[in-house]
Amino acid sequence: MPSMPVDLPENLALCAAGAGFLLLWGLFRLLAVPAHLRHLPVVPIIPLIRSYVSREPDDVRIRRLILPFANQQSEGMVVVWAMGTWMIHIIDPKLCAQVVGSTTAFKKSVPGEGSMFWRFVGASNIVMANGEQWKKQSQILRQAFNAPIPIDLFTSLARNAFEVMEAAGTGTRVVRWCDLAQRFALDAVGTSIVGFNYDAIRTDSPFVKDYNSFMHNVASPLYLAFPLLERIFPRPNVVSQMENLISGFERDLEAKRANPGDGDIMTFMVKHPDISAKELRDNMATLFIAGHDTTSGAIASLVYFLAVNQHMQHRVREEVLSTLGPTADPSLSTLSPQSLPYLNACIREVLRINPPASYITPRISSEGVTLGKYYVPAGTLLICNIFAVHHSDAVWGDPDIFRPERFLDDENKAGARAKVPLIPFSSGPRQCPAQNFAMYEMRALAAMLLREYDWVLPESSIHADGVKNAFSPFALTLPYDLDVEFHKRTPVA
Repeated sequence: MPSMPVDLPENLALCAAGAGFLLLWGLFRLLAVPAHLRHLPVVPIIPLIRSYVSREPDDVRIRRLILPFANQQSEGMVVVWAMGTWMIHIIDPKLCAQVVGSTTAFKKSVPGEGSMFWRFVGASNIVMANGEQWKKQSQILRQAFNAPIPIDLFTSLARNAFEVMEAAGTGTRVVRWCDLAQRFALDAVGTSIVGFNYDAIRTDSPFVKDYNSFMHNVASPLYLAFPLLERIFPRPNVVSQMENLISGFERDLEAKRANPGDGDIMTFMVKHPDISAKELRDNMATLFIAGHDTTSGAIASLVYFLAVNQHMQHRVREEVLSTLGPTADPSLSTLSPQSLPYLNACIREVLRINPPASYITPRISSEGVTLGKYYVPAGTLLICNIFAVHHSDAVWGDPDIFRPERFLDDENKAGARAKVPLIPFSSGPRQCPAQNFAMYEMRALAAMLLREYDWVLPESSIHADGVKNAFSPFALTLPYDLDVEFHKRTPVA
């Protein structure tokens, strides 16, 4: 029986057209705003994708695409495509307070398996846990952070940093300050929280190199915007880096169980009978990241803003010298916010104008709720946008001006700004338990630095017209290539 004639090119064309149609339909379903969110203002998808693909820093993207909804249109929330899905960004401080104030109506959103970063930190840590698991971990960590602040450690690490700065010789020296700030923060979190001395300030720690390499490689814009790609086009080299880091944390925990340290946060958790092995591992990774990346960004930003505001640097140095004297080691009392009110105000203003984290971890609405003038259905993802709240014209008046005086008591105690919505550590019951620890760490290094050096930006600085932050896969605000010109001060007799 003769075979039927087959038009192969025509069939291939039909198959290709069908596949193309299915692909376009899938992209439309993926990128279209869900029906239950279409009554809300929306940031257009194309500019957002362009922003991610071009590796635009969060602060630039928020200023350009999100802040206009708050400052020009007086909206309290806006729908944004992020992390592979549509979610609501809360940009009004009162609505943020409503969302973060309830641990039942707005629980932490458990991340999917797609995102490499969330696979690294896990879902059983203090940041992501909900319900009884969170209550247990929160109580344990708050007890741990109630231990005495290690001021002596911060002072010693500051001197280590000065030794590295002095190694180039005497007189004027230009230091890649963003790198040294990270290494300082790594040693602080390593010794006092994780319980291991990485000696990152004075040596090239292999673990730190591996960590920085992983964080760089995981930050592919397309994979961040579309986490589904991790399953379609897996990255075995990045997965291998992640597994090696996780194995390192697990080995460190085994060593700590066999030979507990004394005084660090992880030792406190290891000794607690109610903490599982997975909770320990997830918290170790989370505390490592949260304890040094955010602090290093804040330290770098503080030095930058005092470099470009010389009169403020002079004023805060006079306060430090008056309180600490020229040579005495800092103490808990001399570093208190009451003892150094202007330095504390400078740090708070840094945390406002260039917050170390742009967002608070996503929540999900447990039931339908009205936020402001809009109804939010159950099961909706929400993020409090820290950067937007900190740059609201209606709240701050001059949000783009670095003005520490806004946080001094004599200006705020009788006015409407007495309870300003400053939320770099979040707020409500899930506020960061390490807030006090981090503030003392920053005041200690800043005080030591102000006594030893004057500093300015080099003439060729890329930051001359404003601080430039790096693209971050995890909403971190980290100044990049920040060189600072330090001048050794003449000791005061």
